[in-house]
Amino acid sequence: MKKYFSTILVLIICLLLSSCTSGVVPPGTKVIKLSTDGNTETYTSGKYTAFGRDRLYFLDTKLKSFTETMQILCKDNVNMTVEVKWIGCFDDNSKEKTNIIKERVPATESEDASNSYTLNLSKFYETAMADIIRNAGRVTISPYVTDAIPSDREKIEATIRKKVVDKLTSLNYPVTTVEVLISNLDFDPEQTKQRQAIKKAELDDQLKSAEAKASVAQARRDAEIAIERGKAEIETAKSRAAANKIIAESLTPEILLLRQYEAFIATANGPNNEVMIVPYEAINPTNLNAAIIRQAVKK
Repeated sequence: MKKYFSTILVLIICLLLSSCTSGVVPPGTKVIKLSTDGNTETYTSGKYTAFGRDRLYFLDTKLKSFTETMQILCKDNVNMTVEVKWIGCFDDNSKEKTNIIKERVPATESEDASNSYTLNLSKFYETAMADIIRNAGRVTISPYVTDAIPSDREKIEATIRKKVVDKLTSLNYPVTTVEVLISNLDFDPEQTKQRQAIKKAELDDQLKSAEAKASVAQARRDAEIAIERGKAEIETAKSRAAANKIIAESLTPEILLLRQYEAFIATANGPNNEVMIVPYEAINPTNLNAAIIRQAVKK
């Protein structure tokens, strides 16, 4: 009897060992073990082990991003191509969320082990989240006039992010939203051409305005230089006039008459002069007598 019991025990142990699955938790992965009794264990590092009918779920916890490209009709009846990017990862910090992951995330059975499944965030996003992102983007952007969207981009992103987070939280989805961004904004081709033409016209106007301002500034500088030169010339003329006035005031009638006499005398003393020329003003009794007396004294 003991022999049979030992044999049966060995067979059971061999059976358990043959159905045992173990390994090391891969980087960026959480391993969720669902036991046959309904208990759940989560492994974030180190070794994991499963027996018999235990199920292993390999949860990809790496940060990922997904982009939704959509046409949105804005308030001014202009269609815009908008790309909204969601960045986030799985979050299974509670048993309830772990159950949601198992229920809602499409699991892919692993090829190398039985009762092992891969839970991929990409599949969960496609099946449970894409419509939430698209709806939040449309509801937020459609009330805007297209020209106001680029300047209010950060505000729009914050609004979309709040709508997404609130919705995911209300559904208790097992994900963490790191960021929601508007990764691209495009008008339809015809609208783009019109906007480019308007932009070019605006740039041309700005260039012409700048050139006109530069010309006005140069004209002002030239005028200021001319004014300063005129002031300098005026000051020079005033200085010359003052000098001439001083000279004129210093030439009294007596000095002028003396200079005149000296010039006539110098002329009369020339080697070929026999006639003395005197001005009419010098021919008066006093001056004539003085000249006769000087002539008599010389003789």
